[in-house]
Amino acid sequence: MRVFSHRYVMGNNRRDLSSASFSSSIMAHLPASASDEDLISFADAWAKLMEAEDYVAAFEFTSHEPSMHWTPTLIEQVVKSYGECSPTQKVTLNGKPTDVSQRKEVTRWEKTRHGCIGEIWYDLNIDGYVCDLTATFDVEEDPDGLTIRLNDIHVM
Repeated sequence: MRVFSHRYVMGNNRRDLSSASFSSSIMAHLPASASDEDLISFADAWAKLMEAEDYVAAFEFTSHEPSMHWTPTLIEQVVKSYGECSPTQKVTLNGKPTDVSQRKEVTRWEKTRHGCIGEIWYDLNIDGYVCDLTATFDVEEDPDGLTIRLNDIHVM
C-alpha cells in the first residue's frame, strides 16, 4: 500500500501522487501510521523524479536539512559529479547489481526533541547500475503526520 500516493499536503492543496509524472511544488506528507514499506515507496517516488531529471520537483518533494543548503542545482551537481563525472549520467529507479547491492533501509527510534523518529538510507542507481551513492532522509513526526527531510547524498 502506498499511503502517500493518494495524498500530499502543501498548504491547502491536495494532489494524487500515483501518476507517473509529478508536477513541481509538491511536498509529500505521509500519515503517522506510514509503514517502512510506505517510506521506501516515498523514496522510490523521489528517485523517479530524479530519473526524470526534474531536480526542482525532487527538491520540492522533500523537506531539507538546513545545514546542507540543498538546492535543485546542488542535487543535480552531486549526481553528475559522482564516479565518472559524466554530464549525461542520471539516477535511475531500477539498477542492476554491481559489486554492491542496493540498500533501501528504514531505521526507527524513539522521537527526539526535534521530532525525528527515524531515517531512510536509500542507495541510488546511476545509469541503470547500483552504486554506493546514498541518499539519507530523516523521518520527522509532527501533528500532521510524517515529513521526510533530505539529509545528505554522498558515497557510503
